[in-house]
Amino acid sequence: MRFPLPDREPQLIGRSTEAVPLHDDSVSRRHAELTPDEGRWWIRDLDSSNGTWINDRPVEDRTPLAPGDRIRCGDTVLVLARDEEAGSDGSIRAADPSRVRVQVLPESTPAPVIETRLLPLFELIHDPDIPDLPAGLARVTAQLLDADAAATIRLDEHGAVVTTPVVRDRDGRPPSAPFDLPRALVIATLDSDGPRVAIVEHGPTIAAMPLRAGGMPPAMLAVSRPADRPWQDADLELLTLIGRVAALLLATADRRTHASRTERLAAMGEAIAALSHSIKNILQGLRGGADAMELALDRENLGLAREGWQVMARNLDRILALSLNMLVYSKERGLDLESRTCRDVVSDVVGLVEAGARRRGVTIACDFDPTEPPILIDADALHQAMLNLVGNAIDAAEGEAGPTVRISTRFDPIGDRMRIDVADDGPGIPTDRRARIFEPFFSTKGQRGTGLGLAVARKLVHKHGGEIDLVEENRTGATFRVTLPASRDDEPDAAGTRGPRALPDGDLGVEFE
Repeated sequence: MRFPLPDREPQLIGRSTEAVPLHDDSVSRRHAELTPDEGRWWIRDLDSSNGTWINDRPVEDRTPLAPGDRIRCGDTVLVLARDEEAGSDGSIRAADPSRVRVQVLPESTPAPVIETRLLPLFELIHDPDIPDLPAGLARVTAQLLDADAAATIRLDEHGAVVTTPVVRDRDGRPPSAPFDLPRALVIATLDSDGPRVAIVEHGPTIAAMPLRAGGMPPAMLAVSRPADRPWQDADLELLTLIGRVAALLLATADRRTHASRTERLAAMGEAIAALSHSIKNILQGLRGGADAMELALDRENLGLAREGWQVMARNLDRILALSLNMLVYSKERGLDLESRTCRDVVSDVVGLVEAGARRRGVTIACDFDPTEPPILIDADALHQAMLNLVGNAIDAAEGEAGPTVRISTRFDPIGDRMRIDVADDGPGIPTDRRARIFEPFFSTKGQRGTGLGLAVARKLVHKHGGEIDLVEENRTGATFRVTLPASRDDEPDAAGTRGPRALPDGDLGVEFE
């Protein structure tokens, strides 16, 4: 008797249920509940009289199920199996336990010398794509053992499948037929240190090897052949060698994945802390400006109101810049190239910040190269990068005697590149901090800085194929130099441009009078 399990609908097992009705007086009326969650089925006992058992183990809490698991309620045993018609290519199918006998073979001793046949397995070490390692192991195992298919399977300590098994044939493709994996073979393999073989009546013969190394979670390699090609001792010796190497590869990949995840979490924590600190400082500035505005309104003091508004405007600019930098830093997008001169972009930036710089007592002096040719740039991206550099220069120069920010552009026809310099009269950058100035969330401005400005500027300049550097000069302050290629390999060829389409009024859509 079969009981289909519909997607996303919990099912009750018992004598008084419609989903899985059991005519067994040792089964309670509401015996157990099956629940779909996270792409798999779970079971829990509903305080039944005789309990619910999974693979001869009592169900004491909500328990995940895997294909092939035996669910015993009273005297009735149910087997969870995938619908063959609904199964996808490369799926695993639990064979009927009544058709399976597990053959326990004596432990085999592998040869002490690693054979050259294992070299394709070791080549997987250099594969940078860690998620494809299980597929690579399955493919190489099928090739080395001349098998129809092989499967890399991750398990828990009870033998339940915890991730989708990866099944590949000798060509590295998912096989068209489901992979028969008897539950009895899984249990026998986990209880051994060597290969085990299962012979399915009127079906294939499957060899399996446990994978254990360095405290990694249980795993196994399973290999399938037709029944007319039984497994020989030499095959199982080779499978033992493959299994030991595969276990080391999986353990190494697990460690690398764990280390990478730990680094990402640590970096995320630092980023959140830095951003929270920056936002807090900006909000405090806004609060101070708002208090000054409120006091000015109470006293009807226009001069104090102007001062308060300047504080608020400055902090609004800071939070706008922070938002834009966060978007640029966190989101990848291509360049929208157009032919523009760098001086046009820099002039737009100067026009945007000049009034604010003047209020802070800072002068901006520009020296543009009149021979500068237009080059292919993303004007918006370069504008953001230059806005960060000029804004940093204004911050650094403020408070100095006669503070000035100097911006220049120069075209180098020999090197075929454009150069943009942004220099300030500030205190300069300490030598011990220069190596870190382009790191995200590192700032030399104390509470005023977010640590994103230079990181975003470098990212945008690099996307143009250029460089940004701190120039060493015998002067006070700091000079940042942006170098951009004047020509690009992806520059469109004018010879490939088509002519305009003819318009209805004439050959070129032009009427002559």
